[in-house]
Amino acid sequence: MRTFKTTFQVLAFLATISFTSCTKDNEDNQQGAFSNGIFIVNEGPFQTGTGTITFYKPDSNLAKQDIFDAVNGRPLGNIAQAITLYNNKAYIVVNNAAKVEVVNATTFKSEGLIANLTNPSQFLIVDSKKAYVSDWIGQIAVVDLQSNTVTNNIAAGTGPDAMLKSGKYVYVANMGGLGIDSTITVIDFGTDKVVKTIKVGEAPSGMVADGNGRIWVICKGKGFTGWPQSGDTPGKLMRIDPVSLSVDFNYSFTSSDLHPEKLLINKQKSKIYFLYNYGIYSFNIETSGSSPEKLVSRNFYSIDYENKTGYLYACDAKDYINNGIVVRIKADNGLVIDSIQAGIIPKAFAFPE
Repeated sequence: MRTFKTTFQVLAFLATISFTSCTKDNEDNQQGAFSNGIFIVNEGPFQTGTGTITFYKPDSNLAKQDIFDAVNGRPLGNIAQAITLYNNKAYIVVNNAAKVEVVNATTFKSEGLIANLTNPSQFLIVDSKKAYVSDWIGQIAVVDLQSNTVTNNIAAGTGPDAMLKSGKYVYVANMGGLGIDSTITVIDFGTDKVVKTIKVGEAPSGMVADGNGRIWVICKGKGFTGWPQSGDTPGKLMRIDPVSLSVDFNYSFTSSDLHPEKLLINKQKSKIYFLYNYGIYSFNIETSGSSPEKLVSRNFYSIDYENKTGYLYACDAKDYINNGIVVRIKADNGLVIDSIQAGIIPKAFAFPE
């Protein structure tokens, strides 16, 4: 009797597992193969080869490589820069290929192409009908999301890159492209008109908005970390008042050999994070007189922040020739959680809402 009871319990347990597994598989099939996961943009080899997209599912620790080619039977193109999720679609910016690929966000099947671009860098949803694409030739392309066509161009500074929508404006960081710029272009997205150009530090490379709508800007300064040259300048962390559209805070870094970049903010809007001095630094924006503190000592190519978990996703490009990895880190204390296999030169992310 005891044996029969034990056997019955085991069979019932196995049946439950099987039912649960089948239910989960059915749900995944209904939602699409790439539902409820994280997309990692891999730049790919410089000038040769193609960028790729890695799909990572945290609950199963599963990483699928080069899913765009696997689904569509063709390479994504060179060099992949960014990905934006909106309305069940993914918009993938491919810089050297001068395009934005539009795919279904759950199946990754191609649904269109945005052309008439030169050197696109970032894609920003403005509203349900239009988006902005920063183009390094010095303009912001206005895109009709219904037709996937460029309908207008807005003049910006040199090498416009990062964009941020906050309040009634879109802020554009003019990084300089192959040269140097030190301005933020402010666009009224209701009219697509430039309302002001704000002078900041050299090579603004990232922006975030805090809980009061103030815009924080990280400026690299002139030069590249690891390649010091005569005439290099220190980086800066600055803040823009959204009403006066003027700089009301300015923190200068001391070294002209090290250059900060890639600005992020946590879910609580209390701390910002950036890359600097071969590591990840944090800065408490709610504490008067605070200074940057090193959170992680390791060289990373790029970072992002996931609101859902409070994790930093840090890209280790390794030798820039072979596949890199993404390291997941607790943003509150710098503890490493795990790492994810990615493609060549992982750079950017899209997280599910």
